[in-house]
Amino acid sequence: MNTLTLVLAGAALSTGLAFPSDPASDEDGHGSAALPPTPTHVRAPHDVVLEVTEDTWLKAPGEDWFEAQAEAQPGRFEYVEELVEIDGDYEAGWRDNEGEFEYRYDPEEDELAYWQFVSAEQLTRGRRDYVQFCASCHGFDGAGYGRSAQHLRPPPRNFTKPAFKFSKVASSQLPSDEALVRLVKRGLDGTPMLPWALSDEQLGDIVQYVKSLSPPGRGWRDIYAEVGQIVESGDDPWAGRKAEALERGEEVYHGTARCHSCHPGYVTPARFTEITGGEVREDFTYPLAKATDKYDVDGHPVLLLPPDFTWHDIRSGTTPLDLFETIASGIGGTAMPQWKGSLPDEDIWAMAHYVHDLIENYKDKPVERSRFMSGLRRGN
Repeated sequence: MNTLTLVLAGAALSTGLAFPSDPASDEDGHGSAALPPTPTHVRAPHDVVLEVTEDTWLKAPGEDWFEAQAEAQPGRFEYVEELVEIDGDYEAGWRDNEGEFEYRYDPEEDELAYWQFVSAEQLTRGRRDYVQFCASCHGFDGAGYGRSAQHLRPPPRNFTKPAFKFSKVASSQLPSDEALVRLVKRGLDGTPMLPWALSDEQLGDIVQYVKSLSPPGRGWRDIYAEVGQIVESGDDPWAGRKAEALERGEEVYHGTARCHSCHPGYVTPARFTEITGGEVREDFTYPLAKATDKYDVDGHPVLLLPPDFTWHDIRSGTTPLDLFETIASGIGGTAMPQWKGSLPDEDIWAMAHYVHDLIENYKDKPVERSRFMSGLRRGN
C-alpha cells in the first residue's frame, strides 16, 4: 500500500467516509486487502434489518397546532363542523386535504384524537439513516445501549420510553416534530450528542422512525398523550435592566421557586434569611444524584444530578432565551418542574438572567468560582 493510499485510508476512518467497492471485493462487498473495509458505523452489520414493511399511525398535535398550520398552509387544512360521526352525532375538527393527518374516534377508549400517517417507505428511510448516524450510541433497537453507550456519560436516550429531557416542550407533553428536529440540529452541550447537520428531509424521516419506537399504548401510540410545541417566550421584559433582573432572579431562585432545594444555593445565610423573610439556613447542600425509572439504559435506571450552574455544562444552552425555555418547560421525568403557568413569565426571565450571570462569571473560571463559593460559606 503506497503512502497516498495510507493517507486516504486514515482520512476515511477518521471522518466516517466510505470507500467505493474494490474490484477485488468478495460477494459480501468486503474490500480486498488493498483498501480497508467500510467503517462499521457507515455499513450496518449484515444481520441488522434496515427495511420497515408496515405503515403506522402516530399521535399528532391537537387543535392549536392545526389552526397554526391552516394559517401557514391555506387550502390544505380546513375546519369542518361535522367531521367525525359518533353514534349518530358529529364532532367538529380539522381535515387535512392531503390525507397525512386524520381525526379519528376510538370506540374502545371513547376518545377522539389526531393521528399522523407514516408510510413504510418513510420509516425505512428513517431506519437506514438512524442506523448510520444514531445506532452506534442509541442502539439498533433504540433502547439506548448501542456499541458505544458503555463508554458514554451521560448515557444515550432510550427511545422506547416517551421521555425527552431537553426538547423545550412542557414536561407533561411529547415533543413536536419541530422540537425534536431542533434538538438534533443543536445537540446537547456537555454530552456526546453533537449537533447534526443533516438535511431537513433526513431529519424528518429519522424523527418519524424514532417516534415509531414507542411501544403499543405509550408515547406516540398513546391516544391520551399530548404533543406539545416549544414554549412561548415572548419578549424579554428585563431588556436594558440587567441589575434589576439579577436581583429579582436571585429572590425567585432562593425564595418563590426554592431552586436551592435541588441545585446549590448562591447567597449567604444572611441574604437567604432576608429573601425568605426569616428562614434560617447555615449552609446549602450540594446536589445529590437521584435515580428515575423514566430514563434507563438496558433496564437500569439512570442517576440524574441537578447541575451546579457555576460548574456543570448546561445541556440545553446557556443564553437567557435558552434558559427561559428550559425553566419554563421543565424537564420531564425529573424533579425539575414546569414553571410556565406557575410563575409569571417576568419571574422566569429574571431567573434565566440570574442563572446566565452565574454561568458567565464562574463557569470554567476556577479562581473566581472558588472565591465566590467559599465566600458564601463565610458570609453572614
